Amino acid sequence: MIDNLKSNITPTWCPGCYDFIMFVGLEQAIKSLDIPKEKIVIVYDIGCMGNMADFFKTYALHGLHGRCVPTAVGIKLANPDLTVIAVGGDGGIYGEGMNHLLSYARSEVDITVLVANNLLYSLTTGQASPTTPKGSKTKSTPLGTQNLPIEPISLLKSANPDIDAVTVDGHNPPEVIAAFKKALTTPSLSVVDVRQICMTFGKQLNS
Repeated sequence: MIDNLKSNITPTWCPGCYDFIMFVGLEQAIKSLDIPKEKIVIVYDIGCMGNMADFFKTYALHGLHGRCVPTAVGIKLANPDLTVIAVGGDGGIYGEGMNHLLSYARSEVDITVLVANNLLYSLTTGQASPTTPKGSKTKSTPLGTQNLPIEPISLLKSANPDIDAVTVDGHNPPEVIAAFKKALTTPSLSVVDVRQICMTFGKQLNS
C-alpha cells in the first residue's frame, strides 16, 4: 500500500468542515486501491475544495472556476494511463461548469468528478448556488431565492442514463470512501455528489 500521500501542509478548512471527510475519503480510496502517486493527476476547481491542492503529494493543477472538468478531460486524453480526478464544489461544477459536465456525461472519457455539494458558494461567504433550496435567504438572495434547485444526478442521467453518478451523505465517511473507490475503478466518467452543510454559512439554509 502506498504511503506519504499527504503533504506536510495542514488543511485550512473551518473546524468541523465536511471537506475534511472528502479529503480523508479520497486518501483512503487511493491507498486501498494502491494507485501510485506518480500516476495520479488531480484538477482542482476554485472554492473551498480547491484548498485541497496543497494537501496531497500527487500531480495537480489548480484550474479556473468551473473549468476543472474539461481540463481533466484534456489531461486524460493526452495520457490515458493516468488516473485523473476533478475536484470542486457545487458552485464551480454545477454553476459555471455544468455545461462542461453535461457535455462529457455523454462521452466515455474515463475521469472521476468529486463534488462537495453544500448548496452554497461558501468560499465567497454564502451566496446562493444552483443547488440552493428555493426560498433560502442567502447573502445574495436576502428575500429568498426564487429559483428551483437543480438535481444534478437526475440531470446528468437525462443526458446519459448509463452514467455512473451517485449522491452520497457527506456526514458518512464509510459511504464516501466506498463511493470514491467505485468511481475510481469505473472505466468511464464517474460523478460523486457529496451532500454536506457548510459549518460557517449553512445556517442560512434554515431561514
